[in-house]
Amino acid sequence: MARPRNADGQRTRQAILDAALDLFAQKGYFGTSLRDVATAVGVRESALYNYFPSKDALFEALLLADQDSKVERLVSLAEERITDVRVFLEQLVVEAFQSFLQPRQQQLFRIMMSDGIRLARAGRINLFERLGDRRERMEVIMRRLIREGWLRAADPQVLAMSFAAPLFMCRHLQAIDADLQQLPKPAEFARQHVEQFLRGASATAIKPKTAPRGAAPRPRPAERRAGRTRQPL
Repeated sequence: MARPRNADGQRTRQAILDAALDLFAQKGYFGTSLRDVATAVGVRESALYNYFPSKDALFEALLLADQDSKVERLVSLAEERITDVRVFLEQLVVEAFQSFLQPRQQQLFRIMMSDGIRLARAGRINLFERLGDRRERMEVIMRRLIREGWLRAADPQVLAMSFAAPLFMCRHLQAIDADLQQLPKPAEFARQHVEQFLRGASATAIKPKTAPRGAAPRPRPAERRAGRTRQPL
């Protein structure tokens, strides 16, 4: 079977992307030149311009490929039938951890940690837009959970942030190789995180907290005011 005419070009483009990702992760975006990328691929620097007009365009291509794959997966999850909200949310957490542990994801996150803010301030990437698609998809999921009665009525944006924040923290800890016991056990972390999240967000009525056994009851406001004005005998 004849090979497609653009097969070599596709392979070269992918080789450039892979080499750029490795170098950006090792040396940083600002510490890597197109000549470095060309040398790693084994082509002339001028050949890179046939695929990417600039280093910024090369970096943007890396980010877009990563963003598209994540958004696609979130869309797929958001459309699944939900029969148990705990199972559904735990699946979101486990899939997030599985993504964190992929070498390519670790490299991209390392680049964003080291150079992301500087690139955004220089106008080379739109960091808010990059984070926006995933945030909006998570808000869509929260709206659905509210609509179907799994979560109580609340601001979907706040719910999405509350759900995602611990995952984002774990991703930072994983990126710096922190000794976090939960990281090697995504299923257990998912169970604990979802349990904690649903305590505040679940549509099911939650019993009010009771005072610890043996603790004296707290005085009512009127009693506290009386206590402040009462003079000793």
